[in-house]
Amino acid sequence: MRPGTDSQRILQKSMMEGILMQGKDQGKETASEAIQNDWEALRSDIRTHAMDFNIESLARLFNQGELVIPAFARPMVWSQVQKSQFIESLLLDLPIPSLFFSENPETYQYSVLDGAQRLHAAISYLQGEYTLTGLTDLISANGTCFEGLPIRMQMHLRMSTMRAVIISSASSTHVQTEVFSRLNTGGTALTTQELRNATHQGPFNTLTVELSRLPDFRKAIGAGANSTGNLRDVELVLRYFVLSEEMNRDFAISQRMFTEFLRRKNESTSSELEKYQTSFVKSLEKCLNAFGGEVFRRWRPESGKVDPRFSVPLYDAQMLAVTEFSRDLIFRHANKIRLGMHRLFSSEEFTNSLKATTPHSLNYRVSSVMEMIESVAR
Repeated sequence: MRPGTDSQRILQKSMMEGILMQGKDQGKETASEAIQNDWEALRSDIRTHAMDFNIESLARLFNQGELVIPAFARPMVWSQVQKSQFIESLLLDLPIPSLFFSENPETYQYSVLDGAQRLHAAISYLQGEYTLTGLTDLISANGTCFEGLPIRMQMHLRMSTMRAVIISSASSTHVQTEVFSRLNTGGTALTTQELRNATHQGPFNTLTVELSRLPDFRKAIGAGANSTGNLRDVELVLRYFVLSEEMNRDFAISQRMFTEFLRRKNESTSSELEKYQTSFVKSLEKCLNAFGGEVFRRWRPESGKVDPRFSVPLYDAQMLAVTEFSRDLIFRHANKIRLGMHRLFSSEEFTNSLKATTPHSLNYRVSSVMEMIESVAR
């Protein structure tokens, strides 16, 4: 071995270790930069500011429709005692949590992301909807409505402030939805429809909520008279409208499609909203008459009985199919249509279509029900 060979190897090894260490350092820097870039991008997507509103101004905004408590975002579950104790906190200037609003980028309305219970308690008391009860400090005020309070206390309550953190219209819809989700889950994930309902307030959304409350509809889908659940009933109404307009197009049913449809239709005129309402009510009426107690439920030929469970695919097929026929035709041939539906369930292809969610399967089951109605009504 020539002199110097060992020292050359040591030098080469040292150089290689230096290169490897440099690479690791660069890798760490790259990862660190990526994290920081993501952090800065996400922070730049959120625009918030805080404002103090007195109770009187909040009530005015609410009555003018400029402050919206989302229908069914979370049911108003506070008892009269809870509401009364919140009023007591305001009267005694005790600290209260902030409200969270989102700002509609088109109407600049405020939608309540968090604090609906507190707002409802304050506004409804000013409007004389309940009397104070269960107070533990201001005991002498128990049983008193707002107008029954001394004038100074009325003025104090009107001028009491609540701080609101406002998610600006410059923030993305995703950010507003994420804020609502984190504030309202309480450890339980919200459904997409609950988030959609809370962050896309408007006249069309209100229409879907109102239609979901129809007693005949609730009975047909197996929902309780007063239950709101996770807004599954509201989503079914929205689903009917989406599929009515999109069915003949090449599309895949998705929650994103429902959200975008709702956003667009919130800009509908009064006459357009009336047409949508009429369409849904008429289709429901025809379905109830044609299919009776078997509406939206599968017939089991092997047992000769109807499955008591509600079927979403069958809901789509029956609601969309009857739109093509007059009320008179449906009513005159109701018994034949019901028997024809029984025969359809003997078709393996039809029953298989109820298990698939593709545009083809939807079109097939709708056209199958339509063809059946045409054949029995000749």
